[in-house]
Amino acid sequence: MNNTQLPLLTSRDIERNIINLKQLVFEVTDQCNLKCKYCGYGEFYGGYDERKSNVLPFKIAQNTIDYVVDLWKKHKQNFYKHTLYIGFYGG
Repeated sequence: MNNTQLPLLTSRDIERNIINLKQLVFEVTDQCNLKCKYCGYGEFYGGYDERKSNVLPFKIAQNTIDYVVDLWKKHKQNFYKHTLYIGFYGG
């Protein structure tokens, strides 16, 4: 590997990061009419995904949380003592 190549992530790397997750943030919608200049999706920034007025279905958020808890159980994490902060944004 030369200095310009990044190391490849394995599925185990991703799983380990999810198991140790401390914060999970959902973008519940990308609908917004405020056009705030300071926003990361505003006119001063670029390189983000196209805003399409999508809404996050509740079932996807529920399945994501269930997946994290299932990983904790699978890897014998004490998920009752594991604090996971869940945040929501968008609008």
